[in-house]
Amino acid sequence: MSRSALSRPLLSVLRRAMLPLDGSIAEYVPDIVRAYARLVPARQWPGVTVVDLTAGSCLLPLLFAAGGARRLVINDLAPRSQLAAQALFGGVTLSWPEVRRRVTARQQRLRRHAPSFHFASDYLTEPVAAIFDRLYYAAVPARERAVYQYLALRWVLGFSPVDDSWNILPTHDARQLRDDLAHDWSPYLRRMRRPLPVLRRLVDDINRTIIRVRGARAVVHGEDMLTLCRRLDYGRPAFVVANPPTRGLDEYVIDDQLAHSLMANRWLPLSRSRETPEAFWRRRVEAALAAVPIGSHALVWGGDGALSWRESAAVWSRYGVRVAECRAHRPGGRAGWAILERR
Repeated sequence: MSRSALSRPLLSVLRRAMLPLDGSIAEYVPDIVRAYARLVPARQWPGVTVVDLTAGSCLLPLLFAAGGARRLVINDLAPRSQLAAQALFGGVTLSWPEVRRRVTARQQRLRRHAPSFHFASDYLTEPVAAIFDRLYYAAVPARERAVYQYLALRWVLGFSPVDDSWNILPTHDARQLRDDLAHDWSPYLRRMRRPLPVLRRLVDDINRTIIRVRGARAVVHGEDMLTLCRRLDYGRPAFVVANPPTRGLDEYVIDDQLAHSLMANRWLPLSRSRETPEAFWRRRVEAALAAVPIGSHALVWGGDGALSWRESAAVWSRYGVRVAECRAHRPGGRAGWAILERR
């Protein structure tokens, strides 16, 4: 792996361009990529198929693509993660003059939609929702749509702190929000009042990331890993990420209700898996690991959900040998990642 692939400046850009997610393993991804590079040198990565079955933030495939991987399969049931992958690996960059024009013009021709403010006013002020609509429903060519929609999504997500729930607006009056003793709304108000600098930074980071990973060919899916993993042609060798949601919730369908509702243009209900948490985890991990080609590697995570680290490791051991691992204390107990070599 070239030194520039994990340089601080590039990693910082990729982090700012990735999809911010509550509870993701993104903080561990650089160490995971370094560990894999010690097992499979980066000069061999152009011949490796990187398969991320629950891509989430998309940081892992971004880092592999920046490090030289050229064949990627990116999957996630969550629409917001699918959109992030389509935008960041689509090869089409944003035009800042076009973004600025759409945000500042008095009138815009948009694709047909219900104004987002009509169903999201508990969380978004009208100016914030209006900018989302102007970008998400922009009348742009189909090949450019994903990247403008992703910019719209990143604009909105900046009004909610990462690893925290959305706060309901007690009022839309800026003076009353400033005087609210229960919550500090000043970051929200600053972002709302100065959209152009915020959007310009996002455009620059997203464009730099797209240009950096343009050499990779990514196929994007939006399916349950349980069924997708059995149909894929992995090729040899492969690096497969087999990391389903850990708490048994169907949280990679609607894990951020507001974001997915904005994308669906209607308010969506939360959903929960009908399986027990243990069955949910076991079925997906076992199916994913069973499909990994012999001699290839797989990334797994466990210990903070339905099963303890020891119980998770017992499942993994039936499919391969741990050749790298890292455990850390996290809310809910000791958890961590491991790389298996499929045997």
